[in-house]
Amino acid sequence: MARWLSGPHPKQPPPLTPPPILGEGKSPSRDRPSPRIWGGSVRAGGGGRPKLTNLSENRSGWSIPRILAGLVLAIEGSSTLATGYLLILLAAALTQHRARPAAPVDDNHLRFIILIPAHDEEPGIRDTLASLQGLDYPADHIEIIVIADNCRDRTAELARAAGATIFERDDAHRQGKGHALAWALDRLRGERREAEALLCLDADCQVSPNLLAAVDARLRTGAEAVQANYLVANPGESWTSGIRFAAFALINTVRPLGLSALGLSCGLLGTGMGFRRELLEEVPWDAVSLAEDGEYHCRLVESDRRVVFAPEARVSSSMPTSLRQSQDQQLRWEGGRWDLIHRRTPKLALDGLRRRDPLRIHTALVPLIPPQSLHLAANVGVGILALMLRSPAGRKLAALNLIGQASYITGGLLLVRAPASVYRALAMAPILTVWKLWLCARILAGQSPKNWVRTERAGAIKQPQPPLQPALSVASEH
Repeated sequence: MARWLSGPHPKQPPPLTPPPILGEGKSPSRDRPSPRIWGGSVRAGGGGRPKLTNLSENRSGWSIPRILAGLVLAIEGSSTLATGYLLILLAAALTQHRARPAAPVDDNHLRFIILIPAHDEEPGIRDTLASLQGLDYPADHIEIIVIADNCRDRTAELARAAGATIFERDDAHRQGKGHALAWALDRLRGERREAEALLCLDADCQVSPNLLAAVDARLRTGAEAVQANYLVANPGESWTSGIRFAAFALINTVRPLGLSALGLSCGLLGTGMGFRRELLEEVPWDAVSLAEDGEYHCRLVESDRRVVFAPEARVSSSMPTSLRQSQDQQLRWEGGRWDLIHRRTPKLALDGLRRRDPLRIHTALVPLIPPQSLHLAANVGVGILALMLRSPAGRKLAALNLIGQASYITGGLLLVRAPASVYRALAMAPILTVWKLWLCARILAGQSPKNWVRTERAGAIKQPQPPLQPALSVASEH
């Protein structure tokens, strides 16, 4: 009985043995590579059961989220470097904004030519010439020359009636401000031997009375190239011009002040640029791109020259009051910056590294600093991506960059004592950012302007103006 109870029933089948699980024990399949499926692989997991890898994971173990997180950190790190650089310039500018140049030892003022390239500037050329009448400088040491470049309006006629010297140029194949300056400077090399310095001024600018005196003082105390402060004249007319005032203040005032304090070249801004005659003969003007000022500045740095900033001397210009009016101008500026990066940055940076020259390296890298609107787009966009990826480091860097950018903008505007309308205009920065991204897309698509097109401005005078008193020079040439 006991035996019958302890043993299996004669009619009961033997217990079933489960089949071996793949990967357990000594199986021939153990020595074979794991089978692959499209988008992933099958491999042994815990408990000996097959496990499917993440479809987004590649063979080296990297996943798409990890790659995106790394990209976020790379972009945020670059943004942190740019923000830190700008904050250093702001701190340096705070120590420099009250500095004044050494006074010349004598009263032997330099003889200046004021060179004004103009393309269809009938609405504003006489206002610019009228502004020059108020210069606090000996009138017999000034000659004003207007380059009427491919004009189809009354620019030359009005400038001649105001007493300016006229250089008329008609060249349909070489258009643009850079070509106009190169042509006029080449002509002046064989003429006006008595002139000792030159000031380049845009045809839509107003100047402070001390402009030539400030440039003269620096040129007579060792400088070869001087840049005046370039401001926006109409910040209160619209939010567009208000934001443009903020951009000009940060780029044209705060940065040059900081660079001057650090002993670097402050750069050229396209108008209000003063040069010794000897410099223009040793480094001839051959900058004809859309960013002719930045291009010539690179040439000066390559020849071991430095541009000196004159913050107390001002040149101002009214800016467009709508995005539509400023479209061509912004396309030209941004297109010129990208062209400068493409053609000048690599060569100048490598040359600076080879020579261990911080001036060359800095000048090469400056165009890589994005406008504040694009900087904001990068900080916000990458910050949102960091939140989606749950990246703690990315979130912290994004917050740090946004705080740093806000500090730089606020500090810079406080330094230049920006009017209240400028702070109110900053509320429209998101709209400007989206618009700037659209412009950058057009530039990448090859739609940047190639020719010199006058920027449309609100309030431009279309009808003939009343007679103007003669300007500082009464010579007239064709």
